[in-house]
Amino acid sequence: MGSADGQVLAFAADNGAQRWHADVKGEILSAPAVSEQEVVVRTVDGKLRALAIADGHELWSAEQQIPRLTLRGTAAPVVARDLAISGFDNGRVLAVSLADGGTVWDSPVSPAHGRTELERLNDIDAAVKVLGEEVFVAGFQGRAAMLALDSGQIWWTRDVSSYRGVDVDDDQMYVSTSQGELVALKRRSGIEVWRNPLLKLRSLSAPAVVGDFVVVADLEGYVHWFDRVTGTLAGRVKSGGDRVTNPPLSVEGNLYVITDQGDIVALHGTPVASRAANAGAAAEAPPAPGG
Repeated sequence: MGSADGQVLAFAADNGAQRWHADVKGEILSAPAVSEQEVVVRTVDGKLRALAIADGHELWSAEQQIPRLTLRGTAAPVVARDLAISGFDNGRVLAVSLADGGTVWDSPVSPAHGRTELERLNDIDAAVKVLGEEVFVAGFQGRAAMLALDSGQIWWTRDVSSYRGVDVDDDQMYVSTSQGELVALKRRSGIEVWRNPLLKLRSLSAPAVVGDFVVVADLEGYVHWFDRVTGTLAGRVKSGGDRVTNPPLSVEGNLYVITDQGDIVALHGTPVASRAANAGAAAEAPPAPGG
């Protein structure tokens, strides 16, 4: 795990005893990625560092130039095959070799636009999603895109603003937009399939695919299930009462949610409301923020 004061700590899985700690001299706001030999961390100063999993000594570092004004947050790195992949606050996605940190590819997914620094914000603050030979990503005030894993070539882009992240199934890519809309795009082409504005301005988490549904959580701790095919609301449940900003985690049909206050909630089963009820109570808007 990483900390805001630049510490990376490793613990024994069986008893929780601390094995080592390392000081990377940079604030860490996202989870490290772990491979067989390396731990890869992203710091707010634009650096991607690899530490030896055995004792925490630094193996290599890579860096991107960061704009003066950025969102509060950093993308969690992802390990795929022999690459470490991460988005950066300049709208680029960087893939480096796990072996030595050398750049394999560097793709400008979300170029900055506008005249002021606010208009030019284009952070990629969420982890990319790797599925097979493809990399999926979305940036703030920028684009959603699909890239080739081996080369970083951009196959398609769509104008979508997101700072939370994406999830992907065999057919579609799902994005929680910065305005609180849930959007489904065709995985192979980026064509929009559906868009649901029901949770607009509710500060959604990244989506998670769970069975026949795509799930998001919001600023008041509600967890919402949407039909993957139609985008209609299928049901919701209160996870506790606190904001959820971390992505829900889907594992073997179960959904795990951690609130910003540190409560962990496990959910199992299908939504209470049936699909046929979408035209009725299940399709009603959730309570207004603060209501």
